[in-house]
Amino acid sequence: MFKLSVVSIFLFLCFSLKAYSQGQIFQVISSHPHDVKEFSPFVKTVRQEGRLWLVELKPNYPQHILKNLRPVNPAEVRHYQFANEKFSIASSTIQDYVARVDAHSIKEDVEMLANFKSRQAGSADNQKATAKLKEIFVSLGLEVKEFCYRAGACSLVADKKGESKSDEVIMLLGHFDSVGKNFAGADDNASGTAVLLEVARVLKDYGNKRTFRYFATNGEENGLLGAEHYARQLINSGEIKKVVLAINMDMVGYNSNGIVELETDSKYEDLAKWFSSLASSYTSLKTKITIGAWGSDHVPFINGGVPTLLTIEDWSTKTPCYHMECDKPSTLNYNYAAQIAKLNMAAMMTRDDQ
Repeated sequence: MFKLSVVSIFLFLCFSLKAYSQGQIFQVISSHPHDVKEFSPFVKTVRQEGRLWLVELKPNYPQHILKNLRPVNPAEVRHYQFANEKFSIASSTIQDYVARVDAHSIKEDVEMLANFKSRQAGSADNQKATAKLKEIFVSLGLEVKEFCYRAGACSLVADKKGESKSDEVIMLLGHFDSVGKNFAGADDNASGTAVLLEVARVLKDYGNKRTFRYFATNGEENGLLGAEHYARQLINSGEIKKVVLAINMDMVGYNSNGIVELETDSKYEDLAKWFSSLASSYTSLKTKITIGAWGSDHVPFINGGVPTLLTIEDWSTKTPCYHMECDKPSTLNYNYAAQIAKLNMAAMMTRDDQ
């Protein structure tokens, strides 16, 4: 009886989804090359700019491709370049700290992470990378905890407690696992992890009011597993309400045009515009805004009601070595990664001072 009910419900849902999808606009939510190869024959592109890719389904599509698509209202997703004036009064304290960001230090950490043969979540080298990151966080005087979504696959949360409003949390995150190519994954995402470490170093002695949390996530490449696991724990405990800002960094090292994409959902569009103003004030970056979050560790926190934003390299000119063995440290632009470090540090410090 139970099996029959499950089958009946499944068939009903499949039929309903098929009927619902006629004329429906979908957003592509996977850029994995094998996924794109699989669904491309069955979709027609409506719009493709940066990380925003909208499609319609062709007739007689296979149901399994729907895992890479989500139905959207076209009015609620968008991609645009945003030009904003600098803050009229930039903080000299913030300017002093962002000037301390060291591109060479970021490069050294990228090389350190890429020197592990494979950082695929749960692998022996992934576990060694976890231990190395924990060692670095501890050396910075941070309070470190492991959050394991399964045995041998753990994320790290490193806290720098706030001095007066420690119950409020400003979180910076980036995943350190890779797709497992040998001695690769430099841009995706040793770059984001290296910036995470650099920000933690530079702000080591800063007198933050709120707690600064550095979240090195694991299992992103397998479906945001570490971030989903941690966000779920925060939601279940009610601690999610204490996170006042979360900033994700994924693929922040390959660039030739100085553009960073700022991605979030429509309810936090003003947050992306605010980041654009910070970029004008404290960095040399130009910004593009993508509304319609997908495909990285910012998504679970947006879904949990946290003001969250992804910083990522201009997707129109992303690394040609995406998910390939050629994603090596020598291909990256470390001055660009340093600019993203400055942007996110300025955001943390500005929000902390509010």
